[in-house]
Amino acid sequence: MLSSEASSTAASQIEILLKPSDVNTEAKYYEKLIRRGIEECGHETFSNVCVQRHHHTPAAVASGVISPPPPPAADVANNNNSSNHSNMSGGKNRGKGLYATRDFIVGDRVLIEPPLVAMQHERNRNDAIVCSFCFRYVGSIEKQIGQRLFHQLSSAQEKLQQQKEQQMEATTAGDAAAEESARRSGDLDVLNSMASVGEPKLPLADQCFPLPTERACVGGCYREIFCSNECAQNAWNSHERAMCIGNKSGDQDEQAKNRASMMHQFIEHAKDTNDIFILAAKVVAMVTENASLALSDASNNITFLGEALEVAWEPFSRVQKAIWWDIVAIPSDVEEKDEESFRQQLIELASGSLELLCKAWPDRAQAFPGLFSLPVWGAIVGMFELNNLELVVESPVENYFLAVDGLADENQKMAILPQTQPFLDALDVKYDIPCLGTALFALQSNCNHDCDPNCHPFKDETDINGSCVLVARKPIRKGEELTISYLEDDQLDWSRRQDALSDYGFVCRCARCESEVSQTRGRQKMKM
Repeated sequence: MLSSEASSTAASQIEILLKPSDVNTEAKYYEKLIRRGIEECGHETFSNVCVQRHHHTPAAVASGVISPPPPPAADVANNNNSSNHSNMSGGKNRGKGLYATRDFIVGDRVLIEPPLVAMQHERNRNDAIVCSFCFRYVGSIEKQIGQRLFHQLSSAQEKLQQQKEQQMEATTAGDAAAEESARRSGDLDVLNSMASVGEPKLPLADQCFPLPTERACVGGCYREIFCSNECAQNAWNSHERAMCIGNKSGDQDEQAKNRASMMHQFIEHAKDTNDIFILAAKVVAMVTENASLALSDASNNITFLGEALEVAWEPFSRVQKAIWWDIVAIPSDVEEKDEESFRQQLIELASGSLELLCKAWPDRAQAFPGLFSLPVWGAIVGMFELNNLELVVESPVENYFLAVDGLADENQKMAILPQTQPFLDALDVKYDIPCLGTALFALQSNCNHDCDPNCHPFKDETDINGSCVLVARKPIRKGEELTISYLEDDQLDWSRRQDALSDYGFVCRCARCESEVSQTRGRQKMKM
């Protein structure tokens, strides 16, 4: 139970964290973000875009970043005033969007942006060994293959052993096939050797597909590895100091050991329920780290904790939020009468996760009770539900096998295939699994939806990290809004698209939708 003083602090912090984004300071924030990205981080494509309100204020136009876009011929990509995403229900309040500051032709790379916060999915960790900060593949081709097959064979053998112990049938067809497929590449000892030290070596792997050497987490935990000391330190300063479960993350007194133990429990709970809780914890860690940093920096002239919290929260304050359990789509197997029970289960999951996080970080929870409140925790998780973009990094394993298959020298190819083909056969459909995760991008998250967008996320083999890459699908004029599709399948008819988009809380009235509606009405009139 919080004391009256703590309750008052929590209430004031919750007010700071859940208040709508300040439109008056929005333009300056994004201009500073873009300028810093170009000057300090070398993100050249940041100069290609600008975030603006659809109805520009005089101050925004006067900034010189972009000229006002011409009014659209149709009511395209409307959204409400508090939303980053589209609300295409029409009306005058159209929110903000991402705009082009120059012309583009089809295939141009409009924006390359590193994530504000990101994670690799837990279920993908056995399939891709990547840097936990930039998501670049690390180690070697051999280690990547070895880890996949080692876990594949281990899992198959474990299932078979359980079945035998339970006096069930010796195998199921799927488990037997998985074991046999993995066994073609060798036994567990061989695969474990490949997974741990990258031996035996495969021909051309190091020459054609060299990967960075793995770097350990600063705190010594087994969960996270990095491609460089720089990434390891950046992660530590950003969030890993709090998230680390290693034995170097602090003095190993009872309090430190308890923190590591509780953090481990939090992570295991997230793995068993919803791994997005881990990403939400990264946000909390980042905000508390940056708030403490803001307080300690005398040049900021910040003396109050609430003021420091507001500064640290600003990147996330600009992103649309909604309470997770209120907006999550109801699964098809949940009946309408059970909706309330389903949402209550989500609240309980979130509450259990937050309780573990508070136990892992008691000092942070005491200093920032509002940030560790259930409404804010639900809003952070809901923020990812509404704004996340799938993080994808193409696998060098796939590219390695394609390169071997495409060798021009037939004799060389025939000499290599006996060494590589058993591994390819064993991997089967898993040979091309990329690094998969979820990420939030400060600029890209301002892209509104269109069923016939002018941009789409698209990466090729040259994109070796977790950055988002937006590519032009059609010619784009300077001042035109940049749009993407929120739908995985853009071939759906109008009604199915509307059903899919209802999870985002809007009815789409883009040019494509308006055209299809008009055609439908025309056909109906002809029948009459």
